[in-house]
Amino acid sequence: MLFMNHQNLKKNMIWNAAGNLIYLGCQWLITVLVARSAQFEAAGVLSVALSMSATFQTLANFGIRSFQVSDVENRYTDNCYVFFRVIACSVAMVACLLTSVAVGYRSETLLCIALYMLFRIAESLSDVLHGIAQKNDRLDVAGKSFAIKGIGLLVLFVAGYLWSDRLSVGLAGMAVFSCASTLLYDLTVTRRLASFRFFDYRSGWLALAKETWPLCAYLFLSSAIVMLPRLILEQRCGEEILGIYASVFAPATLIQAAMGYVYNPFAQLLGEYRARGDRKAFLVLSAKIMVAIAAVAGVMVAVASFAGKFLLGLLLGEAILPHTDLLIPILLAIALISIFGFLCMLAIVLRAFFFLLVGCAVGLALCALITVPMIDKVGMNAPSYALILSALVASVVLTAGILQKLFQRQK
Repeated sequence: MLFMNHQNLKKNMIWNAAGNLIYLGCQWLITVLVARSAQFEAAGVLSVALSMSATFQTLANFGIRSFQVSDVENRYTDNCYVFFRVIACSVAMVACLLTSVAVGYRSETLLCIALYMLFRIAESLSDVLHGIAQKNDRLDVAGKSFAIKGIGLLVLFVAGYLWSDRLSVGLAGMAVFSCASTLLYDLTVTRRLASFRFFDYRSGWLALAKETWPLCAYLFLSSAIVMLPRLILEQRCGEEILGIYASVFAPATLIQAAMGYVYNPFAQLLGEYRARGDRKAFLVLSAKIMVAIAAVAGVMVAVASFAGKFLLGLLLGEAILPHTDLLIPILLAIALISIFGFLCMLAIVLRAFFFLLVGCAVGLALCALITVPMIDKVGMNAPSYALILSALVASVVLTAGILQKLFQRQK
């Protein structure tokens, strides 16, 4: 199986990257549609729904995808991973709704948050099924699934949103299609690769929860690092200002996703290097991936420097042109967040959970401290600068922890 994994790695990466880019491209087109067909306030509501649901999706995912696919010793069964995901999704849904009400969101905004969270829950259930497929050398299943979902989500959102002129109707179409796709495609295909049950109370899920709770904490903290500056901007300046920032940020999400597809497929291979104590192979592969991330970031910043204003105007309309100065700081923030994300994956593969939590906690604390003062000084660029500094400091802390853990294991 190890030979087959390496032999098919290129094919799996291509399928995974292509499917995910289609999926995220369609989601990005939804953001563009909202920005162009309505006021920036609607884009702000969409950004709030996206941010709140993404933060609580970390509870649903519990941060264990990299742990799952790098569990080459099969310490936990597929039943365990699936049942634990069902429990985590249920808790995340309730927590998201209660928090949204407590923060003060009402009516249409609250409904949009609930619908987007339902969409996220379906994503999380698909994620654990894709993990099973990946361990069976079929990461292409995830890519095909995302391609199908991306096109379906876009069609149903556009139909519902344009027909009703209500954001919630479009999001309802997204949620329904995502749930149906998870059940009809992901579950059906994955069951052909492995036998598992959704509800296995004796699967050992509690032991898995105890071992991986630092991953949930890490994912929640790392997600909060990205989302907190935008939520602070919305609370201080309103949904319209957030909508402007989110509209410019939307194209950058494709770049962030592309970065993830550069390194995520290597989690299992890095886990195998860890299992056999091959420090040199681990470091060489990690260095190559880091160079690839830096190269992608460099190309994107260069393109944005020369053609960013033209491209944003073409995609989002003339109303966005006064705000094109937001693009370069956003791209730099995305680059550093991607590097930090890769370092987090390395820490998970090495089971360096203590350093993972410390790095994320330092980044979040710094983000919380500097965002408000930066809003007063640089306005809408504040979230980007806060992310740049926070991700940089957190990456330094995490790199030190990873090297310490790696050399400690070798010794």
